[in-house]
Amino acid sequence: MKRVRILFGQRRFQVLIALAAVVLAVSVVVGSGASFTASSANVGNVFSTGTLAMSNTNTGMSATITDLVPNDYRDASVTITNTGTVRGDFYLEPVLVNVNTLAIADELDLIITDHATSAVVYSGKLSALPQEKLGLWAAGDTHTYDFHVSFPDKGTTPGVSGAGVVGNDNKYMGATTTVAFNWTAVSNTTGSR
Repeated sequence: MKRVRILFGQRRFQVLIALAAVVLAVSVVVGSGASFTASSANVGNVFSTGTLAMSNTNTGMSATITDLVPNDYRDASVTITNTGTVRGDFYLEPVLVNVNTLAIADELDLIITDHATSAVVYSGKLSALPQEKLGLWAAGDTHTYDFHVSFPDKGTTPGVSGAGVVGNDNKYMGATTTVAFNWTAVSNTTGSR
């Protein structure tokens, strides 16, 4: 029996040593699975948004049109500059009529032309100006637009019993209109450079 205990005790010791050897082998295999690594930093990257802004330097363009008589006109110009850092699609928005006594804005003719190209941007009644796309402008682009506002003459009609003539535009005498021309810009994506 003593011999059995010694064998059994030795066996247990051998089993424990064998088990320890297996655990050590597994840890060596797992530990040896490491690979080389390297890294490199790219520091100092800066990301910022651009600005889209404009300046409006009018040269006599008044949004208040007064003292016109039939067959009269007024000329003026306005210069718009993209003062931002990004390009944008520029627009002239529909005219905003603030004051329009006797509906005179519906009678006045407006022609807007690009000063550099003489291209007509709009031609029609002052009160009917729609949104007009002016194009894609890069940062720093400047455009001048000429405005021609005229009061068409509707002529005259004979007076009652042949006593003189009556101007067909007399009903607009003393009328005033005040309008606003609004310029807007929407940034245009530039993508990868």
